[in-house]
Amino acid sequence: MNENDFEGLPDNEWDETWDFSWSEFDWERHLREQDKAVQAYLSHYDKLTERSDRIDEVAHLMGWDEADWTNDETGTDPGSLNSESRAKDEADRPVDPYTIHKHPVYVATRALFVWLQRSWEFVAPACGPRMPLRVAVAFATSLSRAEHQSVVATHALDMGDFSLAVCQVKRALVELNSALRHLQSLEDGLHPAFAQFRNQALIRLFDIREIWLRVMRDCRDEIGRRVGEEDN
Repeated sequence: MNENDFEGLPDNEWDETWDFSWSEFDWERHLREQDKAVQAYLSHYDKLTERSDRIDEVAHLMGWDEADWTNDETGTDPGSLNSESRAKDEADRPVDPYTIHKHPVYVATRALFVWLQRSWEFVAPACGPRMPLRVAVAFATSLSRAEHQSVVATHALDMGDFSLAVCQVKRALVELNSALRHLQSLEDGLHPAFAQFRNQALIRLFDIREIWLRVMRDCRDEIGRRVGEEDN
């Protein structure tokens, strides 16, 4: 794939999408709306943690069944590659531009990381001196690094650079696995709240990993499709 062949927007759509001027107030309002989407995802997810299909069901409740989640019109897989279709829809709304904050993969992973980080901020201090400081810091650091790599991967995915997206996802998974190791090295007896946190945290960590494995699979499928077209 040509590294400069980005497909996040069709030809000339970029200029049309950004043919307006927003103030700081307008952008703050836009960002608050996207924060609400993250909270909505969390609200749906928290009600469905017992379901094995929770990732797909929350996507359904968020309205991501087709164009926003997949490059297949009939699919519901959260490996969204159809940024061109989404960008065209957003381009029809001159006062509400498309930003990465609207990308379903960004919203889903951001929501799960928010839960993990906020819960850890409560649970770690509650354990007091029984919580090994080194492990507490290492776990929080791994979460932060994993989310950073996730954001960069989502940006590459949204711009249509699927090879870069795969590389960033692999880095995100390394940090996610590190967070899992740190969490599983701790004893449940640290605090009653910790045992509950670890049970819920593992669900969310594995779901983040599942989302990124799906994204990586779809990216590689798309890369293979493009290579096949070039060969023909």
